[in-house]
Amino acid sequence: MSTNLSKNKSNEELIVFLQEYARDSLSQHNSEIIAALNRRQIPTQQVRQLEEAYQIVLRTGNNIPLRPLKKLLIPHIEAVSSFLRDFQIGVLGQRSSIFQIYEVELKVDDCYQYQLVFEAGKLLIQIPYWQISFLSRKLKYKEIKKRWQKGEHLPEKSPTRKLWWLINPIGEFRSNLRSLLMLAVRKRILNLDQLLVKFGIIEGDTREDLPAREESKTSNRLQSAAITFLKKATHAEKLGVDLEVILKDKDQETLGKLLERFKANLADPNQIEDLIDTSTLSLQQAITQEESAVDIKMFGFVNVGNYHRIDVDLNLSAGYLKKYVEVIPRKADVKAVQFGFVNVYTIDDITVTPNLHNALKVDVETAALEKALQDLKLIEQTN
Repeated sequence: MSTNLSKNKSNEELIVFLQEYARDSLSQHNSEIIAALNRRQIPTQQVRQLEEAYQIVLRTGNNIPLRPLKKLLIPHIEAVSSFLRDFQIGVLGQRSSIFQIYEVELKVDDCYQYQLVFEAGKLLIQIPYWQISFLSRKLKYKEIKKRWQKGEHLPEKSPTRKLWWLINPIGEFRSNLRSLLMLAVRKRILNLDQLLVKFGIIEGDTREDLPAREESKTSNRLQSAAITFLKKATHAEKLGVDLEVILKDKDQETLGKLLERFKANLADPNQIEDLIDTSTLSLQQAITQEESAVDIKMFGFVNVGNYHRIDVDLNLSAGYLKKYVEVIPRKADVKAVQFGFVNVYTIDDITVTPNLHNALKVDVETAALEKALQDLKLIEQTN
């Protein structure tokens, strides 16, 4: 009895030590994350420290001594820490409403092989005791990332796994969509900065190109320029209000605040993530609703056919941002006529492919303006 108590205490003390090591390992990546987000021109003031945003915990199965595995578990912790670093950079330091990780559990157990299981924000990595103890095998962070990207943490027959290319927070589809949105935002901010400098709302690098300051700062000119810029940058129908009516009697200070708030919202990575989540849901819904017509006629002695559609239903809520995401519909019309001794065909009908130019239109500018108008209480809050 005393031997078992001593062994359990030893395990608990080692787990505490390893979890402290895990926290330190996470914290060491913060400077890399800040540098990566700065290169992407993402504001980092509100990005949580990695050790505060994620937790690495350790568990063992029954009667498994942990102390002999200490040196072998440390590389596993570092691998998970590096994976979470890449995950944090991939989601721009924001929380995603779809498959966000909050905790990674490393569990040494009597399993046959390494397994990844995701549930309710926790990624469980099961480590085979026999592999780590007898083969000294170490799971590297690139392997964790590869398995995550392939969706191996989801059940094989899960409909969600079939659409993992779409809903993976750090997958190619969402990463490409982030890049496109950020590129559009940077272009719009550059044009907006020129307007803000012109009217002295922010300081420019030089004053040589500025018009006479007394003339450029008049409310009438700023009002006209602001309304023209915002109307050109956004969609009135989606916004649902008349900018000229709302802004016609606003003073220069209010107009300046609106333009600055519009700029801040454009650069807000949280809004970008919200729009990406909404885009993901909208595409998922399009997959379930697409009209496909399949007409197969075959004649002959041997006919082998396979028609496969990817179809899934995720119960998620898009919120008010849904009106700023437009899915371009596509109808699939599949017809096949075959005859002869041997006929073999296969059709994989994937309704929406990750072709961003053909599948989605995302209006980040109008979404940013609506929030700016709400922030300044120039229009009512919408749900």
